[in-house]
Amino acid sequence: MYTTIPKHFPNAILMSEFQDRIIADFKNMNIDPNDTVWATSICSDELNNLLQGLNSVFAGPGPFRLGGISGLPFVGITGFNAFLSHAPAHGCAMIIYGPHIGVSGNGILGEVNRQNQFGLTTCCGSLVGALNSIKADQILPFDNPLDYQQARVIKHLDQYRNEILEDEFPLKKATDFAYIDIHIKLNRIIDALKPTLNDIKLYMIGGIVINTDWDKEDWFEVRDSELITF
Repeated sequence: MYTTIPKHFPNAILMSEFQDRIIADFKNMNIDPNDTVWATSICSDELNNLLQGLNSVFAGPGPFRLGGISGLPFVGITGFNAFLSHAPAHGCAMIIYGPHIGVSGNGILGEVNRQNQFGLTTCCGSLVGALNSIKADQILPFDNPLDYQQARVIKHLDQYRNEILEDEFPLKKATDFAYIDIHIKLNRIIDALKPTLNDIKLYMIGGIVINTDWDKEDWFEVRDSELITF
């Protein structure tokens, strides 16, 4: 694990350091965290309930969850607009976003040991499943309401099929592309809402969540951060 993470995510920091960075960012932006609501667009896997310490910093309770499996913002325009409407008057909103990937104690990408389990399980299960579907050329139909989100995840990754399957580490490549798609989709939603928004600031910080075995601290590699004023 301790060689795999710096090899694939050279800018990753421990999750506790990531939370400290967020607090420092707000101080540098001269924005009061108490006037800020926060959301995530991160995979719904329970492993990602790891930022709850921020509830003591920001207006709560939080977070508002924009993301479904894989972290794509499946709440869309309606959910995003609902989140922004919860911001304090003249206040700010923050979104932490991105996909996640596991790194087990023996350095295997895409697997972690969860508490009270004897073996390793996939992480992110949605991206691993999508990767396997692409390898087998099995694209799920969108008209199946029982697995709509996974069908969308597969569709998003399939557009990068060649780059993913030809890479030495296909799951890492799929995770990178998942980040790009989450970033793009969030910004498209923001662009759609801009004409209706005013008197609010939005801080976006995106990257890759790196989950480790249950008894180890997780990591985060920041890829983008931006303060948007409406």
